[in-house]
Amino acid sequence: MLRTSWRVLAAGVAAALALGWTGARAQPDREYSDEEIAFMAADTDGDGEVSLAELARDAARGFATLDKDGDGVLTVEELGPHDAALFRQVDTNGDGKLTFEEVMANKVRAFRAGDKDKDGGLTLEEMEAEVKAELGGAP
Repeated sequence: MLRTSWRVLAAGVAAALALGWTGARAQPDREYSDEEIAFMAADTDGDGEVSLAELARDAARGFATLDKDGDGVLTVEELGPHDAALFRQVDTNGDGKLTFEEVMANKVRAFRAGDKDKDGGLTLEEMEAEVKAELGGAP
């Protein structure tokens, strides 16, 4: 679910771009991966690491962007194409909907697993390594 989690996190990028955000490290003639976009959007202080607080703020923005009907839960329809098994992993109460609490619990778990040096922040490299590990080494 981490790849999907980071994509949920990246959902806030559209809003940021609409407000003129270009990213502290963005280079104009370069394509960015989903993970890089999510990372740059979340790293609001531009220090090269995403803190848990930054992650929570960005997750809240991404969740609100995806919650089209504003009912406080994400449905399969609101998420669009996704891995059903990974959805079930995050849907801890099995009701077929994702609350912000369920999404955040998954993000905190992934954050802690990815923070290999235990410094309280995720670098882009740590995040990419965790995505790869969660996908079983898939690119």
